[in-house]
Amino acid sequence: MIDMPKVINNAVNSEKNVWMPIKDSWAEICATPDVIRKELQSQESVIEEIVADLRKREVRNILLLGSGDSWFASMASCYSFEKYAGLSAVPMQAYEFAVYGSNIANEESVIVVISSSGRPTTTWDALDRAIDSGAYVIGISDTFYEGNPFLERPNKSINPSATKFGMPTQTTTVTMSLLTKLALVLGKDNSEIDGKMYLELMDSLFVIPDQLIELLSNCEDALSSAGEYGSLHRLHTIIGSGPNVGVAYAASALLAEGPQFTGHPLPVEEYHHALRGCTVLSGDPVLLLAPYGKGYQRVVEACDDLKTLGAYIVAVVNDNENSIADLADSVVYVPEVDEPMSSLLTLPTVQMYSLYLASNRIASGYERPLVE
Repeated sequence: MIDMPKVINNAVNSEKNVWMPIKDSWAEICATPDVIRKELQSQESVIEEIVADLRKREVRNILLLGSGDSWFASMASCYSFEKYAGLSAVPMQAYEFAVYGSNIANEESVIVVISSSGRPTTTWDALDRAIDSGAYVIGISDTFYEGNPFLERPNKSINPSATKFGMPTQTTTVTMSLLTKLALVLGKDNSEIDGKMYLELMDSLFVIPDQLIELLSNCEDALSSAGEYGSLHRLHTIIGSGPNVGVAYAASALLAEGPQFTGHPLPVEEYHHALRGCTVLSGDPVLLLAPYGKGYQRVVEACDDLKTLGAYIVAVVNDNENSIADLADSVVYVPEVDEPMSSLLTLPTVQMYSLYLASNRIASGYERPLVE
């Protein structure tokens, strides 16, 4: 178990009956590597069954539906299906799909409907519409109960063992890891990636739990200083590219769930439009999610501009990166992996950042929302 920093331990000891407790959130983040390792193995037969079913169909696209963190997991996972499986991948907010549908949802589609809790929400309506479309439907839900429609009604379902007593953390990351594995197995089966590349990428995926343990064990110094400063500023701008746009949206939700702050998520190119730089004032915290990838250089350009504006920059970058790290005020280094997998390392980092922000707010006398 990773040692709990003093500021978080103090918050745990002072919290009452609150929503999404710090104690549970910490435990679930720290247990995420072990749960990923377990689920990558235990869900193997289900994933193989899904791929065998899809071999009989002419699949051209995949839609991933969810609300909240399930939607953000969809956003972060699309590039895996594009790059590894050669499928056009579209993330859709579940309610929007339930109301508006999609013209590309048909017999040549796969639709993944994600609901960690499985409780009655508009995602049930999205599931109904997905099934009616004639697409091959995959349900993902962490919660097993008799009658859970996401486990019982789709063509195939995945039931991970992740838990969510605190903020949505472990469930999101575990789902993303399983979607990555599904994309890889699909890609091997349809020859989008060759056998050698498949083995290399799968090895990389299975190493991520160990990389996460090391990362979470060594991020205290950077996140401690960032959390202390950031806790004094209610508004954060969060910038990412590719799969890390999904992480930026997840970070926005985590800021609402942890310290009750506002996070403004932006794809990096949108930062460079509509005078958005003029909305960042000197001293404002900005979170840059910038592992190496196709959009990395554009984040470097944003970082240069933000430094000129006097922003307080919290950067998540790869080991030995200098262009952003040299300008940032706080830096968390993550191992370099193939870009579609990078969100599996950046997301737990921002999950932990939310805990530091919340804990520092609590230390200054703030009380998080109580369960009535």
